[in-house]
Amino acid sequence: MTQQFNTTSSMGRLTLNILLSFAQFEREIISERTRDKIAAARRKGKWSGGPPVLGYDVAPEGGRIVVNEDEAARVRGIFDLYLDHQSMIETIRELDARGWTNKRWTTRKGHERGGNPFNKNSLYKLLTNVLYTGRITYKDEVHEGEHPAIVDGKVFSRVQALLRRNGASGGKHVRNRFGALLKGLLYCGPCGCAMSHSHTKKGNRRYRYYVCMNAQKRGWHNCPSKSIPAPEIERFVVDQVRAVGKDSTLLAETLKEVRTAGQARIKELQAEERGLKREFKKHSAELRELAGRLATNGTATDRMADLQDRIRAAEQRATQVREELIALGRQVVDEKEIAKALTLFDPVWDTLAPREQVRVIHLLVQRVVYDG
Repeated sequence: MTQQFNTTSSMGRLTLNILLSFAQFEREIISERTRDKIAAARRKGKWSGGPPVLGYDVAPEGGRIVVNEDEAARVRGIFDLYLDHQSMIETIRELDARGWTNKRWTTRKGHERGGNPFNKNSLYKLLTNVLYTGRITYKDEVHEGEHPAIVDGKVFSRVQALLRRNGASGGKHVRNRFGALLKGLLYCGPCGCAMSHSHTKKGNRRYRYYVCMNAQKRGWHNCPSKSIPAPEIERFVVDQVRAVGKDSTLLAETLKEVRTAGQARIKELQAEERGLKREFKKHSAELRELAGRLATNGTATDRMADLQDRIRAAEQRATQVREELIALGRQVVDEKEIAKALTLFDPVWDTLAPREQVRVIHLLVQRVVYDG
C-alpha cells in the first residue's frame, strides 16, 4: 500500500509540474505576442495605450489620440517659457503662477487622475517627449505617428539643444559661478568644438580665460586658437551688441518682432481664456449635480470642496488672463520707443548683476566663433 501511495503521489506531482510548465509557456507566448503587437503598432505610428499626455486626449473609440486644442496651446506655451527662461526652476515658478498642472483625466471607472503641479522630472519628461512633434517611439526607434504634431520641430530641436547644454536639472546659472558671459556660446573656429571657461589665480588676483576643448584634451599643438582672455572676448561681443542697437534695419525688424510676439501672446491668452470658461462650466455643472445628491450621498461633500477649489483657481487665473489681455491691448509700440529702448543699452547694462548680464547675452547671441 505504501509503495502504491508513493507512486500515485509522484505521478500527481509530475502531472502538476507538467501543467504548470504548460501554463508558464502559455503566459510567455501571450506576453511575447503582446510585445510584438505593441511593437508593430508603434512602428506603424499608432498609439498603443498608456496614460494620456498633456495636449492629447484618447479618442472615445480608443486606439488613437486626438488633439486637445486648449491643452495644446498650453504645451506650446510651456516650450516657449523654457526657451525664454532657460531654466527648469524658473519655468516651474512661472507655471505655478499661472496655475498650469500636468494632464488631468478620468479613467473608465470614473476616477480622476493627474492634475499635479510640475516638478523638474515631469517638466523634463514633457520637454523631451517626441510625441509632440507627431512621432512615436519604440525603445530606441522613432517613427512617424498617425497623430498630428502640436509643437514645431524647430522649437523642439532648440529645446533639446538647450537641455543638453544645461543638463536635466537646467541649472546653468548655478554652475556658472564666475559669470562667464560666453559660456556655451563660444566656439573654436579651426576645431569646431566648444571653448570652455576656466581661470587661474596668482596671489589675490584671478585670471579668467576661454580654452579650446580640443587643445585642452589633445595638446596645444592641435589647435591654433588655444585660449583667449575672457574679459577681452567678452568686451568685444558686448561692443558688437551695443553697435547693433544703432542699426536702422534692426530697428524695423525689432518693431516687427515685438508686434508679432504681442499678437502671438494675445492668441495664447485668448485660447487659455476659452479653456478656463469651459473648465468653469464643467465644474459648475458637476457641482450642481452633487448638490442635488448631497442628501443621499454623504461622501459627495469632499468632491464638492475639491470642485469649489478648482472653480476658485479657474476664476483667479481667468482674472489674471483678462488683465493681461487688457494690458496688451493698450500697448502701442512705435519706432521712437524702440529706438529709445535700444539707446538705453549702456545705462541698463551697467546696472545688471552678472547673472542677469549672462541671460541677456544668451537671449541676444546664438553663437560666437573665435579664430585664433
